[in-house]
Amino acid sequence: MIANFGLVVRPVVGLLFLIAGILLWKRARAGGALITIGAVLFLGAEIYGVAVLRPFVGRPFDDAWREQIATVDTAATLGLLVSAVGLLLNSRKP
Repeated sequence: MIANFGLVVRPVVGLLFLIAGILLWKRARAGGALITIGAVLFLGAEIYGVAVLRPFVGRPFDDAWREQIATVDTAATLGLLVSAVGLLLNSRKP
């Protein structure tokens, strides 16, 4: 049950970051753009990971699968890092 919740919540978090980035883009160009770019990277990696890579029933955990999951996790983490930089830029006082 916990694993299934984790599979669902990560794309939802990516979608929330994407909406926040688009809304902030109008107010703060650089911060909103970075949040949006990071959210797209995070959301894309998570959707690919959920739709293609996550084994539900009968899929073996082979080395190729582990490498792909590591790549997806790296892309998702990079997306969150870019979004964090955008949040920092957005929080600066002009």
